[in-house]
Amino acid sequence: MRALPFIECSDLEPEMAAIKTSLQKEGENFRDFAINHECNKHLPGFINLIGIDSPGLTSSPVVAKYVGTLVGEILKCN
Repeated sequence: MRALPFIECSDLEPEMAAIKTSLQKEGENFRDFAINHECNKHLPGFINLIGIDSPGLTSSPVVAKYVGTLVGEILKCN
């Protein structure tokens, strides 16, 4: 533990795993999370990141790149 010498092995505990349920309406496709530009809700420029936990957090560089693309498109339109 050279990076964090004040942490002892006894300070660490294994994490628990769980299954996250997602509600969806009948006939809808599965969505773990959503990224929406909410212009259709009269909120131009507002990018809503909904329900992002795993795997969204582990995909955060890709999520950031996609949001950056949305911001670029919004700026071109203004």
